[in-house]
Amino acid sequence: MQKTSATRDHLLSVSGLLLDTQQKEQNAAKAPLIGNGGNSSTTTHSSENDHASSASISGAPSQPREVTADELQNLIASHGLVNGASASSGSHILFATDEWFATADNLLLDSPPTFIPDLYCPQGKVMDGWETRRKRVAGHDWAVVQLCSSARGLKDIEALELDTAHFTGNHAPRVSIEVANLSSDDDSSLQDDGWMPGASARKMRGGGVQGTGRTPEEIDEAELAVRGKGWVTILPQTALRPGYEDSSIHRFVLDDEARSRARVATHVRINYYPDGGLARLRVWGKPRYETTPTSTATTNGSSNTTIVMPRNVSATSIMNEAVYSPEAMDSKGVDTATPATPPAPLEIKSNWVAFSAEPYPHPELSSSDLGGAGLACSNKHYGVPSNLIRPSYGKDMGDGWETARHPDRPAIWAKNPETGLMDTDLMDWAVLKLGKWANLGVSRIILDTKHFRGNFPESVRVEGCCAPSNTEEDDDAAVCEATPDKDGSGNSATQWFSLLPRTRMGPDAEHVFDRTSGNITNGDKPVTHVRVTIYPDGGLSRVRIYGDASDPDHLQSHL
Repeated sequence: MQKTSATRDHLLSVSGLLLDTQQKEQNAAKAPLIGNGGNSSTTTHSSENDHASSASISGAPSQPREVTADELQNLIASHGLVNGASASSGSHILFATDEWFATADNLLLDSPPTFIPDLYCPQGKVMDGWETRRKRVAGHDWAVVQLCSSARGLKDIEALELDTAHFTGNHAPRVSIEVANLSSDDDSSLQDDGWMPGASARKMRGGGVQGTGRTPEEIDEAELAVRGKGWVTILPQTALRPGYEDSSIHRFVLDDEARSRARVATHVRINYYPDGGLARLRVWGKPRYETTPTSTATTNGSSNTTIVMPRNVSATSIMNEAVYSPEAMDSKGVDTATPATPPAPLEIKSNWVAFSAEPYPHPELSSSDLGGAGLACSNKHYGVPSNLIRPSYGKDMGDGWETARHPDRPAIWAKNPETGLMDTDLMDWAVLKLGKWANLGVSRIILDTKHFRGNFPESVRVEGCCAPSNTEEDDDAAVCEATPDKDGSGNSATQWFSLLPRTRMGPDAEHVFDRTSGNITNGDKPVTHVRVTIYPDGGLSRVRIYGDASDPDHLQSHL
């Protein structure tokens, strides 16, 4: 019991969750997700000028060789390598595009990643790593790390470790890693994080703040700051495995060419393609200057060193950097004294309003109270479609239908210039059977994203069909077999028709669509089943379908 309690305390600290100061929702959920502006023709960054120095090295970087735990341990021992991306050696995050579910600081922890199945916070499931929101705008996520300040960086980087532990349906599917040497002759630049906007204030408050993300303007500023810094790629865009126990740790040994690119490195840039989570990052090399060893690898790739966690901040807070006293900084914006008093968490109210609680002339035909059922879906990694038709309101993200992040999502998201929606046909779907059939058509649709603040679908489409008969099981089976990939192929007898065209969603809100307002198409057609399609993935708390209840004898099958 003592070990379990300590583990829970650790993860609460990692999540930044202060149970005695929980507030309502963050207005960070209102802010647009951030990326690099997104250029779908590239596989690294939005500007070709970002990598002026690496462009001078002929040829693309080769793929490092993946090795076993024993091979890496032998390399570390024989070469005297240290983990330069360890918080205990002074390594810290300068910038991260998004830290909604978990902060990038967790990447640098020496302790093994922890997972508590029933632990949630206002952002969602608490995860021990760096996890970004499901990206709903163009671009990809990235972060910049200063390597061990106690040794003033690394020389001769030999190996990399990336651990996706516990990120099973939400890991970053691909990453790349670049390094740069930003030291000057006297190494004074290493003591000054001021070149990266917001880095000094971040360091003063003890790290990043869960539940926040950078604005497009802040992203642009950071992109300008990293340009011309001589970044070179040591791990090209590489696919990662999900975080299951036997295969979560990726150990890469650099070849001679890659090592030549990283003779000296003071900073690392890690790129997610396009979003997701990673539990730990370890960069193995030799310290530039002799220093007391801070961590050593164990046979499972983790560390046996315990570090002091940064100051806790509320998981529901948004840190206002303006409250940090300017007197505590020098002319370059570097803290020279004890940090100013940390700001109190802001009280942010949820956007969610229960429109469905208001009187409405037609019943909720999809409700499980009336016999509604969740029949089938394309993916149920985090929740099942039967949750969608519960009459109650969702209690948390687990009380809804949520799919895994789509494994085939592109490295960098782009927008369709004509629709303004994400330029993708990737989708997940669920089929619901109405408890009472809508003989006179569907009059209202409510799509509820309650609690889904960083993982709501970018957009949703709703379709209906009419399939009543005396052989209920056969009709349900035929409807469920009519999956979106068979639409228009002639392989399905079920005739799906549009009720709600693909429409943009938002976080933590009931989205109401009425026939009287012209929101619903084919509103006069009888409906027995609906198919809800989400783009490209994500979660819904409830789907509520309203209409005129009817006698089944009045219906004719559209099969």
